[in-house]
Amino acid sequence: MRKLCLTALLCLLALCTGGCSAWPILAMGDVLSMAEAGKTGFDMAAGLNSRQSLIQDTSDDAQAEARLRARLQSLGGLAAQATPHVTQGRAYIVGTYASPRELDRVRNATSSVKGVRELTLCLFPAGSGRQYVTDGELRDNILRMSGVRTREVRVQVVEGNAVLLGSVHTTAERQRLDDSAHDAGATSVRNFVSLLAAK
Repeated sequence: MRKLCLTALLCLLALCTGGCSAWPILAMGDVLSMAEAGKTGFDMAAGLNSRQSLIQDTSDDAQAEARLRARLQSLGGLAAQATPHVTQGRAYIVGTYASPRELDRVRNATSSVKGVRELTLCLFPAGSGRQYVTDGELRDNILRMSGVRTREVRVQVVEGNAVLLGSVHTTAERQRLDDSAHDAGATSVRNFVSLLAAK
């Protein structure tokens, strides 16, 4: 099919250019490039559209997280950049705040949210942490050093302060995460990692 379309395109080009013998040869490379680019673009669009859409998480925790995020964003300032995490109704808000007044505003705005039965603010004063590496590098170092590989664990670093969330299978894994955060140079470590229930 592709060869047939390309042949038809070349014939049309030859008809349009009339008797000029050199022009079709010069234009042929451009036509081929354009045809290939068009096909690639079409394939990409068709491929993206034919993929199944991502399944949206509609769990109670995900909905509570979305409600918290909306409240934080409505406050503006540094509060809008904070990240909410909700696991089994336990909510953690991780980020920074500019002043005690902003911290109070966050506390008041998030104190009663549907789907949240317990709320912990892991907010740090802006500019308070010492940083030898970026937050992303510190997070990666903590995970690498601990050797803990599970989707249930979230390590978030804010201005050098490490917040450990989620769940692991053993107390040894929980302790390794904690030790790794200290060894990696975190300014402070807040460990909220729990143990997964045995099945």
